[in-house]
Amino acid sequence: MNRILFALIVFFSAACSGTNESSEKTANADATQAANAKTYACPMQCEGDKTYTQAGKCPVCKMDLEEIALLDTDSTAHDHQ
Repeated sequence: MNRILFALIVFFSAACSGTNESSEKTANADATQAANAKTYACPMQCEGDKTYTQAGKCPVCKMDLEEIALLDTDSTAHDHQ
């Protein structure tokens, strides 16, 4: 009986630890992808603070969208230097 109980504890411990490692790897990959993501906006701010994930043309004034750097991931403020 003790062997079965011990085997179950070991099994569940191993199963739970594998899930945590997978979750940590996924979280690290998401953070890296977010850090590498580029954001674009119209230099004339035709659409206010609206941003895009790909370069292209502003749908309003047709100017090329410019890459911007976000100051804070929780903020909509942009660095337009």
